[in-house]
Amino acid sequence: MTESFRRTATTDQDSGRPSVSVLVPTFNVEQYLEAALDSLIHQTLTDLEIICVDDGSTDSSSEILARYAQEHSDRLKVITQANAGYGVAMNVALRHATGEYVGILEPDDVVRPAMYETLWRTGREHDLDIVKADYLRFRGVGEHRTEVIVRSASTPSVYGQVLDPAQQVGIFRYPMNTWCGIYRREFLIENDIWHHETPGASYQDNGFFFQTMCLARRVMYINEVFYENRRDNPNSSVKSTGKADVALQEYDWIREWLLKRSELSEEFIGVYGLKRWHNIDFTMKRLAPSLRREYCHMVSDVLRKDAERGVLIQSAFGVGEWNRVQWIMRDADEYYYQHETGRVKVSVVVPVYNAMPYLKDCLAALRAQSLRDLEIILVDDGSTDESMEELQKFAESDPYDRVILLTQEHQGAGAARNLGLDNAQGEYVAFLDADDVFDAGMLGRAYGKAKADRASICVFRSRDLDTTTGRTSPIKHAVRIAELPKARPFPAAAISANPFFAFVGWPWDKLFLRTYLQNTGIRFQALTSTNDAYFVYSALLCCDRITILDEELVSHRRNVKTSISNSTSKSPDNAHLALLAIRDQLVRSGIYPPLQRKFINYALHLLLWHLNNLPTDVREDFYKTLVTDWFPELGVSDQPLDFFTQPKERAMLGMIRYTQEHGTGSYWDLAFLDSDPEHRAELERVYSALGNGAADPDGVDQRVRRLEREVALEQRRIVQIRTSETWRAGQAVTVVPRLIADLFKR
Repeated sequence: MTESFRRTATTDQDSGRPSVSVLVPTFNVEQYLEAALDSLIHQTLTDLEIICVDDGSTDSSSEILARYAQEHSDRLKVITQANAGYGVAMNVALRHATGEYVGILEPDDVVRPAMYETLWRTGREHDLDIVKADYLRFRGVGEHRTEVIVRSASTPSVYGQVLDPAQQVGIFRYPMNTWCGIYRREFLIENDIWHHETPGASYQDNGFFFQTMCLARRVMYINEVFYENRRDNPNSSVKSTGKADVALQEYDWIREWLLKRSELSEEFIGVYGLKRWHNIDFTMKRLAPSLRREYCHMVSDVLRKDAERGVLIQSAFGVGEWNRVQWIMRDADEYYYQHETGRVKVSVVVPVYNAMPYLKDCLAALRAQSLRDLEIILVDDGSTDESMEELQKFAESDPYDRVILLTQEHQGAGAARNLGLDNAQGEYVAFLDADDVFDAGMLGRAYGKAKADRASICVFRSRDLDTTTGRTSPIKHAVRIAELPKARPFPAAAISANPFFAFVGWPWDKLFLRTYLQNTGIRFQALTSTNDAYFVYSALLCCDRITILDEELVSHRRNVKTSISNSTSKSPDNAHLALLAIRDQLVRSGIYPPLQRKFINYALHLLLWHLNNLPTDVREDFYKTLVTDWFPELGVSDQPLDFFTQPKERAMLGMIRYTQEHGTGSYWDLAFLDSDPEHRAELERVYSALGNGAADPDGVDQRVRRLEREVALEQRRIVQIRTSETWRAGQAVTVVPRLIADLFKR
C-alpha cells in the first residue's frame, strides 16, 4: 500500500461521520446479492455507511448495485473497477470508508438486524479495537435450510472480557474469520493494516486476520449470533480446487510481514506456524482428491523451509499437530496414503438416473447413517425427471458438508460409478442404488467389520423390498454363507464352492477397500446394464481378504421400472460383454484354469437368466445369437451335459441342443416344449432328484434320456404341423381375427 493511498484513507474526526462503515466486495453474486444488501438496509443502526465495490462483475450484480445505490443514495455507495481481486476491492472500500468502525459483509451472506448497533455500542463502551460475535453457517433455503451455530470464542469464560492477544495467544485457536466482527478504523489506518493484494478471491482474509490480531490490544467476543455465513455457494473460494498454492503464498506473505516487525515476531512467530498448519489442514480437506497428493508434497517443501528458517516453534503446537507436521515433512507420500486417505471412512457412490420418487427414501436413509465420517458422492447420469433438483436440495441441506454432487450426460450406471470412484477419498467405498433403502447402521457396521478383519471386501446380507406391497423378504442367494470358508477373513482361492453362485454380482451389499481397487485397477464396465458383474466378480476373485457380516442391512427394491436392473432389455448383449471381460480378467490374473468349469457354469446361468427375463419380442434374436455365437465363444458348446452342475440349466441346455438338432432352430420351439404340462412335471421330478443328490443317478439319467427322446419326437411333430397344407390354410384364414385380437390386447 503506497503512502499516498494510506493518507487518502485517513479522515478528520468530525461529528458527522457514520458509526460503522460496512465493506461489501462484489463479484458475480447476482443470486445472493439482494438478500445481503437488504440485510444491511434493515439494520437498526441508522447511521450506517455501506460501501460496495463492484470488482468487474459480468453478471447482473452491477445492475443490482446501481439500483440499490439509487434507492438508498444517502447511505449506500458503489465503486466500480476492473476485476483486480478480493484484496484490492477490500482496500478500495476501506479507503473510502469514513465510519468510526469498519465491518465486512461477504455478498453471499446476510446479517441480522441488530448486529452493527450491538457491536458498535460494545466497542464504544469498552474502547475496543475489535469486537466479534458468534455466527451460524447455513445451507439451502426454506424447509431445506440447515444451520450450525459456531462460537467465535472456544473458551466460554472469555465472552465479555477485554482481551490482549499478545497476552492470551490461545485466542489464535479460535475460528479464523474477519466478517463476524467490526474493527476500529483508526486502529487499522494507524497500524497500516490492509488486505494482501493478490489476484482472485482466495485466502486474502487470512493476512488481514493475522495483522489485526497481532496488533490489537483490546479485543472482545460477544456470545450472540448476528452473522449468517452461506456454505453452499458453488463459486465460493472454499470450493475452489485450482488454487491450492494460493494459501501457501498468503502465509509466505504473513511470515515476511511478521519478520519485518521484530517486536511482533518474538511474540507471534510460534502462532504464525500454528495458523499456517491450520490453514494447510483446512485447505487439504477441501481439495479435490486428485490434487491432494501433489499438495502434500508442496506442503512438505514449504514446512521444511520454514523449519530451516526457525519459524516452526514446537511449543505453539499441540502434540498431535506437531507429530503431523513432522510426519508430512519426513515423508509426504506416507502421510498422504496413511493419513489423508483415512480422513473419510467410507465414500458412498450413488448413480442416479430418473430415480424419483424413490430417490427421497434413499437420500433419507443416507442422512440417517450412524457413521458420520463418510462422504456421499451423488452422480446424476443425465436425469430428465426431478432427480437433479432433489439431489441439489439434499446437497445444500447436509449439515456436515459431506455431499459431492457430480453430473454427466447419460452414459449408464457403470460410467457414473466410475466417475464417483474417481472422486472418492474414503478408506472404503460403497456403491449403492438410488432406489434402495439402507439400515441406519449399515455403513457403520460394515466398516467396523471390515476394519476389525483388515478386509479388502466386506459382504453383508440383504433383503427384497416389494415396491407394490411394501413387504420385505431375505435374499437368501445373495451370499451363501454356508458355502464359504469359516475363517474370517479368507482368500477367494479358499472357496471350494462355485464363487459365482456363492455371491451375486451386484455391488450394493458390499464394502470395498479403496486402495485395493486402485491397486488392481478394477472398474465398472461402461454398459447400461450388467455393468456391475465384471467389477464385483473381478474384485472378489482376485481378493485375498474377504470377510462376511452375517446381518441384513440393505433393502433392494423390486418392481421399479426405472431401476438399473430393469434396463437389460435395451442392451441384451451386455451380459455377453460382461462375461468376456470377466474371463479376460481371470486369465490376466492367472486364475482362470482352476475356475474354468465354474465360470462356464456361471456363463450358462447368466445367459439363460437373461433369455428367460427378456421381453418376448427380443428373445428370438437373443436366442439365435446365444446358440450360434456366444455358447461356442464362452466354451458352453464344447462341454457335455454332465459338465454343468445346476440341474435346471443342464436340462434346459439339453433341450436347446435337441431342438437345434431336430427342430427349426427357433426360440419358440424351446418355449413350446417348456410350457407343456406333462414335460414340465417330468422335468421338475428330474430337477428334484438331481438337486437333492439322489442315490439313483442312473435312474435319473435314464429319465433325462427318455425326455430327450420325447423332445425330439415333439420337434418332428411341430415341423410336420408347420409344413402341412392345413397349417398354412389356417394361418391364412385367421389373419384378420388375430390382428383384431392383437388390437384388443393393446
